[in-house]
Amino acid sequence: MDRDDSIQQFAQYLQRRAPHRRTAIDYVSDVRQLAAFNSKPWREITMHDIDAFVDQQRQIGHSPATVKRRTAALKVFFDFLAEGSDDLNWPNPVRFKRHAGKQPRRLPRDLKDEEIERLWATIQSPRDRAWFALMLRAGLRVGEVVSLQPTDLLAAPSADQPARLRVCGKGQKERVVLLTSDAYAVLQTWLAVRSASDQPFLFLNERSGPLTVNGIEWLLHGYAARAGVEVTPHQLRHTFARQVTEAGMPVTSLGKLLGHADISTTQIYTAGADPELCHAYQSAMAQLASTPLPSAASPVADMLPSGVATQAPLSPPPLPDWDAWATHLPPALRQASLEFVQRRLPTYTPRRRRLKALHDLAELRRFWDWQLAHRPIRQLSELRLADLRAYQTARGAQGKAAATVNDTLRYVLAVLREQAEAGQAIDANVFRLHPLPRPDSLPRHLSEGESQRLEAYVLARLDSPDPLTRLENACCLVLAHTGLRASECVDLHFRDLDLAAGRLTVRQGKGQRDRVVYLSDTAGQALRCYLAGLARQPADPVWTRPAGQPITYEWLYAHIAALGLAAGVPEVTPHRLRHTLATRLLNSGMDITRIQKLLGHQHIDTTMIYARVQDATLETDYRRAMSQIERQQMPLSNVPLLVANWPTQTPATCAEKIFKEPALDNSV
Repeated sequence: MDRDDSIQQFAQYLQRRAPHRRTAIDYVSDVRQLAAFNSKPWREITMHDIDAFVDQQRQIGHSPATVKRRTAALKVFFDFLAEGSDDLNWPNPVRFKRHAGKQPRRLPRDLKDEEIERLWATIQSPRDRAWFALMLRAGLRVGEVVSLQPTDLLAAPSADQPARLRVCGKGQKERVVLLTSDAYAVLQTWLAVRSASDQPFLFLNERSGPLTVNGIEWLLHGYAARAGVEVTPHQLRHTFARQVTEAGMPVTSLGKLLGHADISTTQIYTAGADPELCHAYQSAMAQLASTPLPSAASPVADMLPSGVATQAPLSPPPLPDWDAWATHLPPALRQASLEFVQRRLPTYTPRRRRLKALHDLAELRRFWDWQLAHRPIRQLSELRLADLRAYQTARGAQGKAAATVNDTLRYVLAVLREQAEAGQAIDANVFRLHPLPRPDSLPRHLSEGESQRLEAYVLARLDSPDPLTRLENACCLVLAHTGLRASECVDLHFRDLDLAAGRLTVRQGKGQRDRVVYLSDTAGQALRCYLAGLARQPADPVWTRPAGQPITYEWLYAHIAALGLAAGVPEVTPHRLRHTLATRLLNSGMDITRIQKLLGHQHIDTTMIYARVQDATLETDYRRAMSQIERQQMPLSNVPLLVANWPTQTPATCAEKIFKEPALDNSV
């Protein structure tokens, strides 16, 4: 079977397997991409060929999701070829974990409420207002909108219930969706002027034919350009999910309205909306507020401010000079290290790639230099478990922290594992290395007194007209009240701000995970003061110095430390402010799982490292719990001691009610 015939048969196979979906179109397109890139017969395609194809796809700018889908398509394709050849020993060259890569956890791209208002004001056509309302108020997909027919309007709204529509969704699954009387009125306005047509569809184009998906996308793009908003039809569906979630709709009910078979899919839509988390955060921050806020120098609108434009963002820093790195290393060690680092780069934001590449290369070079000095090797296959253990011992004797040693060896083992997957003869015993135990140390958070002293100093400067002072104030309070990492703070863009809703969107945080954090009133006011008089576009960085250049990671560390010293609080860093927020929120009564979500931790154990309960909180929790227990249990003594601030109800009273027995005679 030649290459074209095999692709044609693969398309027929996919059509039989998923006749009503785009799988066949997309997967066949992905296979043709590989065929255009590599002319080898299918049987000769190796894992290294797939490596090269994936690298080429990333280099030309395809998103991680696109690369993952193409990897999945190729895996299915080579499985199909093996089954068709009756040779199940034909190895599949696709290694999904290796080639698909780690996927970012993105937040839904919903619109801000004020963007919806601007967009709605530009739409005057009754037809376009109707399909817009269906996506915004019922969460319909664009394909579901164009397939609607007048007979799908099942019931008009009444005093007891909203309007009901029948929708044929993805996978030919029908469901009933609800529509408010307000949105239904917009739909009726279109039906009143809809021209007669032999087409059964609800929405028609200017030629009385059915309106298409491409047609709605083209119309929406034009309206968005006039409103100054970037939007796609699916973003309206995301916006609907966010709005009803913030209004209190349970995720199970939302899943039924959206037509999701799996509740985990619905949770992706609502990842940025958590009214309970927002309320818990605001309640905790209100308890922590101890200094009255001075008034801002001038009111600042939540819209895009007008004024002096800032300098264009700096281009991403250049990548390291790969050819000049560690030329003294044996070629096999050097090449494997470079390939490992280069493969990881697409997982980082462009501004951080140079820094991460230099860090990773430094870690690997540190180990290889040590290894060559103690037992020279030429190939990775010569490395032994004893070498790794000797490195642990030597670095520990030099006083290096266990975390530092473990991090270096983690990079080395990752290189070895990657080479083993590529077919290199790596000694399997090296993967039995146990990391050094790390001490269970307390986080380096500021004390409550230090936190209040630092914030009081910053609050006293809010009225300052100096642009640099306003920038430092806003950076400090945003870090202290949101728990952002320094890199997350530096990478904020203006589109990530929603001052009206009091929240920030963190994009591609650690582990490529997006999340939403909330702004306290204090942090929001500092931001408003800083943004006064500055012009911003959505893609512009939030933090720019008075001359217009975006701040850097090093700038942020230096200025936060200087601000702490000026306030009389030494050794203040962005990460100490993150530790401090976690500890303060926990000691204000906020649930640890909500703190975990705010900080963006994948595992609760990581949050517990940051947030350690203070002794006063522990004592309060103990007293509250024991008070409840002793009111419900038999007393241990008939003569309890009265202690200040301890529950005054005598537990014996409760016990007599429970057991109804006379008291013991103490004279016996």
